[in-house]
Amino acid sequence: MQRVSLDEASSREWDVIIAGSSFSAMFFGHGLPQDLNVLFVEKGDEYTHSDQIENGPAVQEAFTQRNSSGLKKNWLAYTLLGGNSNYWWGNVPRFHPNDFALNSMFGVGIDWPISYDDLEPYWERVEDIIEVAGGQSQDILPRRKPFPYPAHTPSRADAALQESSPLWVPASNATSNGGSRPTCCANGVCRTCPIDSKFTVLNSFDKLTHPGSHYLLGTEVRAVDIEGGRARGIRVKSNDGNEVRLRADTVALGTNAIFNAAILKRSDVRNDALGRYLHEQAAVKVLVDTAKLKAFFGGTSETGLGYHFYHDVDRRTSAAVLIETINAPVSIRKEPGKWANRINLRLAVEDLPIAENRVILEDDEPVIEWTGYSDYAKRGIERVKTGLPDIIPDTIEHLWFSDILPSDAHIQGTHRMGVSAEDSVVDDRLRLHSAANVFVLGSGAFPTCSPANPSLTISALALRASEAVT
Repeated sequence: MQRVSLDEASSREWDVIIAGSSFSAMFFGHGLPQDLNVLFVEKGDEYTHSDQIENGPAVQEAFTQRNSSGLKKNWLAYTLLGGNSNYWWGNVPRFHPNDFALNSMFGVGIDWPISYDDLEPYWERVEDIIEVAGGQSQDILPRRKPFPYPAHTPSRADAALQESSPLWVPASNATSNGGSRPTCCANGVCRTCPIDSKFTVLNSFDKLTHPGSHYLLGTEVRAVDIEGGRARGIRVKSNDGNEVRLRADTVALGTNAIFNAAILKRSDVRNDALGRYLHEQAAVKVLVDTAKLKAFFGGTSETGLGYHFYHDVDRRTSAAVLIETINAPVSIRKEPGKWANRINLRLAVEDLPIAENRVILEDDEPVIEWTGYSDYAKRGIERVKTGLPDIIPDTIEHLWFSDILPSDAHIQGTHRMGVSAEDSVVDDRLRLHSAANVFVLGSGAFPTCSPANPSLTISALALRASEAVT
């Protein structure tokens, strides 16, 4: 990694400056033409995997929030080189084809300006880079070629569930089951993987790095200098308080949906959708106590997915829900002989983004206004509560659902993509409508909220966007 000082960065003009260093920033940089000079500007510093194991996680952002929902709400983001890639769980399902056409198919939300087929080749490239271990769900999510590596060993519960219905499928995962990283140890402590099996920017830096890349760490991007409909560079502030301007032909923002929106607002970007439609999936824990069916002994922390309330379901009045089966022993039963007769599930529930859920600026810093999840999402949860007993191939002795959890660690919305500036902030290549040489990356560009985890799609969208830079 070629690091530069603030003085060195300000002394030259860059072809591309990229804010951030997690999924969207790094995959965008990876896809750029090889002859460009690229500067990554990262607010955090380098914090190695061994440092994380010895000293614990890096700095977690503390966001100012006004929450009127009545439920606790957290927004999770970490500040260091590699960003949230250091602390995710490695779940990488593709979005469903129907996710891209909610309005035309079901009359809710808005359609994406791209389709499943548009993203398919980019998903493939990302899956190869991060060495995805996955199962076959061709009838649900069409594929042109197999996953790079085979799915992890299913848990005992997953094996029984998958035998009972084709809508129970092996999970696709970025924890290794073959490839350049150690095979997953299945100990369930995935937030900081103890053996570095899970894909991160840090352990895959050589694969991702652009040959012309330089890195300015400990420096925050504050705004983009836009004149006459084009970016001329950015304004940054170092951790020791120095503020300077950096010059660039192209600027890309790959921080997160909250910080991207704040940067654009400081840049005096005028757009009614900017900052609005902040969202993420509603997450719910479920415990299913069974008479005979036993869980655990799978090859990684999450080994299965259930598409019963997601694949080709009617989404006109109720949200789609993806079921995740948890192999990590977060909860076991106390009855003698039945400690493993408990299936741990997690529901990831689609939401309809609400304009009033938004990011604003106060004293030049982002403030979140959160009103809560939509009734549409809550009806999706109720549909699962009613239908789940019918898809468990055993007698259920007890069934428990949590309230909506404080976070699913997926910050989305605030600069959504669309056809025009009338209802969106960026186009289908993530270019700012009002300045074509500004790319606004990441899940902030999602117009709607798929139940599927976003990291794979964030990365694929960034690769696709990079093709627009010449």
